[in-house]
Amino acid sequence: MRRVLTLLLTASVLLSCQSGKKPVGETLDGYWDRHEWHVTEGQVDKAEERFAAFAELAVAAPKEQGIAALGALLDTLKAKDEVDYYVYVGWVEGAFYNPLSPCRSFDLFSYAVSRYESDGILSPDECMPLQQKRRWMSINLPGEVAVYPEADPEGRSTLVLVIDLSCPSCRESLSRQAALNEWADTRHIAICLGYGNIPDVPGWEYRSLKNASEWFDIRMTPVYYIIDPAGVVIQTYTSVL
Repeated sequence: MRRVLTLLLTASVLLSCQSGKKPVGETLDGYWDRHEWHVTEGQVDKAEERFAAFAELAVAAPKEQGIAALGALLDTLKAKDEVDYYVYVGWVEGAFYNPLSPCRSFDLFSYAVSRYESDGILSPDECMPLQQKRRWMSINLPGEVAVYPEADPEGRSTLVLVIDLSCPSCRESLSRQAALNEWADTRHIAICLGYGNIPDVPGWEYRSLKNASEWFDIRMTPVYYIIDPAGVVIQTYTSVL
């Protein structure tokens, strides 16, 4: 029962490092030696804040250092408390996967999912959706040639907006993004997921894809990414607020 309650709790937690408060005077090295990692009843918010501060430090650190610190935390959780391990799985996803989070990091999230696979605490069925998120996150990384769409034949950069046709805020984002001066000279492509009528907001090329769920997480829409005139991603998935 305790494990079930914990899974319900972590499903509702969306840790996005959104406080904007940088940990003052803190360092990543030895962070969990100075802070309590155990999540006690009545202290969940404080524990979540401690992890948010850790996530900000980890994402700002060199890749190897951030991964080592996250690995040390998972080592402790695996050895000490399976229930806490599940709680942190939810927080790690919110911090390092969610496009709303300034702590979003493919390297840290990918490492965490690899650990979940090898640690043996999460079942294969529990790992599966996290593995899918890792696959989605690995597509259209900065510096890579975009898997879709192709480079603009006219030599412009391309703003690609991914929307869910059944989502009102996605449809509103078409007008908001097209009106921004910073995108005035770019090609605009809207990739339409889900079910509904194709919008008619001017200034966009509308594309519907078969098997789009293999490429994009519809639950994270609307998001955009930008590719340069050569077709290389210069900014990966960014949430449209």
